[in-house]
Amino acid sequence: MSQAQKALSVLVVACLGLWGCAQGATNGHASAERIRVLETKIAKLEDDFKAVVAVREQLRKQLTVAEQERTQLGQQVEQLQAAVKERDELRQQLAVRTSERDSIQSQFDQFRKSIKTLLGQAEAPATSSAAPVASASE
Repeated sequence: MSQAQKALSVLVVACLGLWGCAQGATNGHASAERIRVLETKIAKLEDDFKAVVAVREQLRKQLTVAEQERTQLGQQVEQLQAAVKERDELRQQLAVRTSERDSIQSQFDQFRKSIKTLLGQAEAPATSSAAPVASASE
């Protein structure tokens, strides 16, 4: 290869390089526009991220409150179950006491009837054997 061909090759390569650089300069406006679009998109994504973080924190607080309420409700359920158990025991005791009262009332009524019968028997001979007493002065 001769000197002239080498120089021509270098000159062609240099021209193509200059032409490529020139193309980048006109493309610079498009690049700047693309950068602005990307910056806008990044800003929007950052705002969305902040909003999502705020919502997440709010939901965490709500979850904490809901868990506390669930714990309180569990305790109230246990208390109600204990109260129901106590109520059932009291009802059972009431039924026992009522049957005892009814039994004693029945025994008392029988006792009263027996006493009335005995009094009736005791008074009957006394009234039949007692004759009218006549006074001696007549």
